Amino acid sequence: MRRLAALCLLSIAVPLGARTYSVDDMLRTEGFGRIEVAPGGRWLVFERQMPFETAARFDLDAMEALRARLYMVDLAHPATARPLLPPGHGAGIVILGFSPRGTRLAVGRLDGQRWTLGIVTLATGAVRWFAVAPDYSDFRPTLAWASDDTLVMLAQDGDTPPWVLRRDAQDRTAVSRAWALAQQGRVPTVTAIGSGRFDGITASAPPVHLLRLDIATGTTHILARGAFETLRLSPDGQHVALTEPSETIPVTTTSPIRQSADLRRRRLRVVDMTDGEVWTPCAACDLPFDPPTWSPDGRNLLFYARHGDQAWSTGQPWVADVRSHQARPVPLGGVRPAVIMSRGAYDAVALGWLGSTPILFGRIDAGATRADWYALRRRGSAVLTAAIASPSSTLAPASGSAPIMLTADSGWRLGTRRVQSALSGMDGVMALGTGAATRDSDAHLLGWRRTADGILIDLPARHARRFVVRTAGAARPVAASLQTKVAIVTETLPNGVAHLLVVAADRLPLAVATINAGLADVAVRAPVPVRHRLPGGGTVTSWLYLPAPAPSGRKPPLIVIPYAGTVYGDTAPALWNPGIGRTYTNVPALVGHGYAVLLPSMPGLAPTDIAPFDFAGQILSAVDAVIARGDADPARLGLWGHSYGGYTGATVATETDRFNAIVVSSGIYDLTSFQGTFAPTARMNPGYGLGILPWAGWTETGQPHLEASPWTNPARYVANSPIYHIGRITTPMLILASDRDFTPLQQGEQLFSALYRQGKDAELISYWGENHVLMSPANVRDAYARVFAWFDSHFEAPRRPEP
Repeated sequence: MRRLAALCLLSIAVPLGARTYSVDDMLRTEGFGRIEVAPGGRWLVFERQMPFETAARFDLDAMEALRARLYMVDLAHPATARPLLPPGHGAGIVILGFSPRGTRLAVGRLDGQRWTLGIVTLATGAVRWFAVAPDYSDFRPTLAWASDDTLVMLAQDGDTPPWVLRRDAQDRTAVSRAWALAQQGRVPTVTAIGSGRFDGITASAPPVHLLRLDIATGTTHILARGAFETLRLSPDGQHVALTEPSETIPVTTTSPIRQSADLRRRRLRVVDMTDGEVWTPCAACDLPFDPPTWSPDGRNLLFYARHGDQAWSTGQPWVADVRSHQARPVPLGGVRPAVIMSRGAYDAVALGWLGSTPILFGRIDAGATRADWYALRRRGSAVLTAAIASPSSTLAPASGSAPIMLTADSGWRLGTRRVQSALSGMDGVMALGTGAATRDSDAHLLGWRRTADGILIDLPARHARRFVVRTAGAARPVAASLQTKVAIVTETLPNGVAHLLVVAADRLPLAVATINAGLADVAVRAPVPVRHRLPGGGTVTSWLYLPAPAPSGRKPPLIVIPYAGTVYGDTAPALWNPGIGRTYTNVPALVGHGYAVLLPSMPGLAPTDIAPFDFAGQILSAVDAVIARGDADPARLGLWGHSYGGYTGATVATETDRFNAIVVSSGIYDLTSFQGTFAPTARMNPGYGLGILPWAGWTETGQPHLEASPWTNPARYVANSPIYHIGRITTPMLILASDRDFTPLQQGEQLFSALYRQGKDAELISYWGENHVLMSPANVRDAYARVFAWFDSHFEAPRRPEP
């Protein structure tokens, strides 16, 4: 019988005389990275991201690694977390994966420009470093444990960091070296790329190794070498499946390009762990980015493929038998695969195994919006999820024959005579297993439901535990130990203070770590939902953040932070919590300066060939609702948009003069010229991917969704690019741009130059060595000082009359 107990989480009371949040608070923000429980349930290990401004350096792509320090808790005897590694090991160390029995942990260390692999013995904290540089990515598996003593991984040469951690620093170094060589005049400094018949001149990314490491002896063995992207180890540890980019895909279509379109085809390689034999199951097959999946017995590999110029939707699954070296297509039985754009903007098709039977997420009816899981049997397909209201494409790895499908609020075991619901109706369900980096996965489910008293946790131990945890802030289970019968919960208070807690049914919650304790005395007012009607009909919810009332009783200025296509729900968005510390359009910092801040809901609008999107109409309906409530000064209105929000803000500037001042940062103002540019890191390193197709896909089928190229419908690009409507702008504009940004510095220069020619009030502020988001604390402080001064001066000074 399940026990039901009520527990109270910790809370920190806001003291009298609480202070306002500042830019310095933002730069001191801490965070939790990966939070993992080792197989066996004994050890909790987590990444604690140290205060932002204390980082050794400020590379955009490497910040999470540079700030990470590892801590651990013995869940058999929970206590305050202690550093995982001995003294002398600072930040810059991340979790790579636990060994199958949970006795060891693989970690990566970024020290300057050196990246190395470490193996930590969890019981003692002893660490051994190896002269190996494992690949690392949030989007793809690159490392796995074949046993407690053997690792297999993709690895770089020497101690070179993976591209995702080195691209900013490497490119800066390479550019400086090229400048020096050009100055000397004796060596050409050139990068060449080609198209059509000349595609072959484009340099490829340097190859990586498929490496096997014996932990006990420290010996390494290179099993294969190539431009491998993903690694998937078979459950029996005998074979490794790899995906590898190959020849360029000719762009022959005149149809709009998807943002997920690939530049190169992708081949499948299977490597025998014993002798290193490499087998290509289907030489003509082109695979999507997601790696294939092994059958539970490790004999068969299921992958999805297309041929030639086919669309992904016209491909089909294949099964490769690694013993016979035979590969065969799997009959679809009338099912059409559902092509999903996965995290990272890649196309994916969801596959899995029901025992020895392949299963696929797709549709029987081509026009249907609903997709289901189907078993692809020899006699035809059979639907597995017909009785489930909202099937999802997410499967949890599980031993046995019945895979687990995860939806937003339920877990379902597929393939039983009657599809079984596990934890149905919960607010959240997560899979608990041994982790993606290990070869044996046995997934269980942890569910939770929000109640009036807090959250109800359902822990799937042998003698199941169900208990209520009362919360003072936003709480969410993130992991659990079935052996010690505890759940790991994060709780974030409104002021940004966050706890990591170990909770169980029979004892009080224990805070094993607290971050952002320096925010404990920050005053925070709950955000206010603002319901309003859009110009075209329909009612939405926007969110208003208010400062402390002014002693004078004067209503605060209102700053709008727009982002076209964003629709907020009935729960305040968590990205603007004081504990997040984002360095752009930071709501708590703006509120701390005395502004009210509005996040307007802006449903997607269809583009036209004669006029830009009506962003102003959407925004002003929210602004007018706030003014009608009496929450802001109608004479002091400002707007700050970043990235696509910068594009949104610049477009709004061409549509209305209601705002006293506008700030745009890292925006795109000419959709045509943006489509043909490369990110700075790609210019000298084209083998790692150019922006030719992704940026075209972004404009054609992504956020602006223009559904045409500039040469097939130039009128649409003119109508929807604010640069062509600068003559309508009367609002003073502060333009922030960076030279390392993938939204080019030139976009800001174009916008400023057009305003300059018309004698309009504007400033262009260019930051050097910065990417899409400012990282240097000095630059962040400078930007906010300028933004505050820009708004303050225009709120207090009358607008200059137009000539």
